[in-house]
Amino acid sequence: MERVQTSRGAWKLFIRSSLICGLLAALLFGLSIKKINHLPIDGTPLKFEAAQAHSYMTQLAKGFPNRVTWSESRKKAGEWIKGEFRKLGYSPRGMRFSEVIDGKQYTDLENIYAEKRGTKYPDEIVVVLGHYDIAETTIEGAMDDASGVAVVLELARVFANEQTQRTMIFLATDSEEFGALWGARAFAQDFERSHQIIAAASFDFVAPEKQVGILTLTDGLKVGYTPLWLRELALDSLRSVGGVKALDMTNVVEHLQRAIQIPAADHGALLAAGIPAFNWVGQTSNFPYQMAHYHHTKYDVAEALQVESFEPYGKAAEKLLRTIDGLHRLPADLRGSSYWKISEQFYVEGWVVTLLHLLAFIPFLAYSLGKFGIALRRAERPLLVKVLRNEAKNLGIILGSLLIGYVVILLLPALRIITQYEIFPATQKSLMLYSPNFLAILLVAASIIGVYYLFKNTFSEPDDSIEYIEIRHAFHAAFLALIIFLAFVKNSYLATLLLLPPAYFWTALRKRRRREDRMINILLLLAGSITFIITVIVLNTIFHVGVAYWYLFLSAAYGLFSAYSVVLFFMALAVMLRLFRVVPTFW
Repeated sequence: MERVQTSRGAWKLFIRSSLICGLLAALLFGLSIKKINHLPIDGTPLKFEAAQAHSYMTQLAKGFPNRVTWSESRKKAGEWIKGEFRKLGYSPRGMRFSEVIDGKQYTDLENIYAEKRGTKYPDEIVVVLGHYDIAETTIEGAMDDASGVAVVLELARVFANEQTQRTMIFLATDSEEFGALWGARAFAQDFERSHQIIAAASFDFVAPEKQVGILTLTDGLKVGYTPLWLRELALDSLRSVGGVKALDMTNVVEHLQRAIQIPAADHGALLAAGIPAFNWVGQTSNFPYQMAHYHHTKYDVAEALQVESFEPYGKAAEKLLRTIDGLHRLPADLRGSSYWKISEQFYVEGWVVTLLHLLAFIPFLAYSLGKFGIALRRAERPLLVKVLRNEAKNLGIILGSLLIGYVVILLLPALRIITQYEIFPATQKSLMLYSPNFLAILLVAASIIGVYYLFKNTFSEPDDSIEYIEIRHAFHAAFLALIIFLAFVKNSYLATLLLLPPAYFWTALRKRRRREDRMINILLLLAGSITFIITVIVLNTIFHVGVAYWYLFLSAAYGLFSAYSVVLFFMALAVMLRLFRVVPTFW
């Protein structure tokens, strides 16, 4: 009777806290909604010529095929870009940098840029960029990204003989496809005036076939997000020229994007460096087909791109540049990115989002504290200490084994068991992403299993009686609360996306030993990882990163996922594996 009453007490606490937090969240959300302010768009007649941009694209794609980062064709393409800048009256500059690709160090990679110095605000710089390298799985790379470089060259032509108030830089980056957008990263790090860049527009890419929309991407690499003023200016520039839909990622999709922060273009590296930036992606009516059929394939050829598609893309880019150049003063939130856009007209500030995320977890924390209180009242102190110490030891054995496996993963590139890259594991559709190295996987698995049994035989004690399962579950809930706190410190969007399901599904695990309860427990444990599974499936469907588990493995090995995030993941996995004790075999 006492157990039933105390359990009901915990559930009452959960229900009450859920109602209170739900009302507070609704009230906070409703009161904090703000209307988006828009900057006035420049009305100067536009000079961008779609036919000329299409011609630039064709010359680059047809004249310099197979221009992968390490090739002679890429070098010749770079010289051609410099030549085009010179024809327009600029003095192009090259910026050399190095990178490890497929285990080899390349020291002759090169960003190329031309600069037009401003007359009134020369220390305020606006950058437009596209990358001139291509993936190894394509030939011409017309869409990705000869089209973006073509837009940059045509904008350079438009402004060549005009005076501008602010300094403009027209940039062609190298090694976007390999490394963590390595050319853009190198530019942000090595360009001596990068702190003076007030805005950057990345063009990757104009769509093949009939372009119906242009998507504005706003996610940084691990950190950073496009400031609201620049994001809206990019969208308003597209709307002002017409001809395509101005597409944006808001609401739930933005929440997912802010949680994952693995960008698909150069803007991500710039945002990570604190530079306000965004990227435009041209889209057909069937974007998944576009990404599957053209992106990083042999079908990405000049013939697939229409002159008409360059018209709205380029004119919107020109309008954007003219608007920024004509600003009498810079926006107060020039580099601010702490907000959440919930619709085309409204947003909420970042601190409100953090509070909403926190409110989402409070019922779980209240219930967990209630259950822990129950365990404290029901058990004698010596017994409680013994059970908690034993459970901490068992959980530590699992977590320690997983962390040893992670160390082995990090050592694999240095030992040349897997080929070495800079942060990104190759590039989308690269053949290596579809060919898991089972030797590497077996080495990691063997190290985890071997260390686990070594630790278990050395430190483990016999499991406690089933009578003490509530004490163990109280410990699991407390440990999960610690994981949630640590994840919040890093990224509250990610914490909410990945840890909200386990917090509630795992809390609902049943403690009875009936077969139907065991089946429900299995479903609850798996449901705790549902957002993780869905996220992996969605990203793989759109971006084609190969065998999902192998991509995750490589991302951990190369550092695309930070050590902080990987350790938190293993902490949660250790809890999940330990919780499987409540679902023993059915026979």
